[in-house]
Amino acid sequence: MANDIHIISGKANWACLLSPNTKFEPTYSIDVELDEDTKQQVENLGLVVKNKGAFDFVTIKRGQFKKNGDERPAPQVKDSSNNNWDSQLIGNGSTVNVKFATYDWNYAGNSGIGTDLMAVQVVDLVSYGNDKDFDKVDDGYVVSGSSSGSKEEAIPF
Repeated sequence: MANDIHIISGKANWACLLSPNTKFEPTYSIDVELDEDTKQQVENLGLVVKNKGAFDFVTIKRGQFKKNGDERPAPQVKDSSNNNWDSQLIGNGSTVNVKFATYDWNYAGNSGIGTDLMAVQVVDLVSYGNDKDFDKVDDGYVVSGSSSGSKEEAIPF
């Protein structure tokens, strides 16, 4: 199983690919939503499938640093034509292909299968940080002085 290369497809969530997530140890990572076939494939590899209530997913990651302290390169990110990615952040729900290696690990009496995130291909991008959270509601309350509508509540005194 060590160092086998795999590719799975799914919807991206919490993609930290252009810079590592530094909440704990700096790590590049992506959660990939799994359909039933891909879920079976991932379970057959010995990887842990998690569930956030709405969907099953697997986390594929790469630490920023090796055990000896040397920095590892970020995973490659490509567009659907295999061009290098620009600096756009990848939003939740983007369709991706994820290439990773698996390896066996043993530590302090525990063991399992780890992943090394090698590359991500963005097939269909959902932009991150869409500033339009809601659709406009006609005849709804509008803050006084707002340019987004004309209806204002009168001050009652």
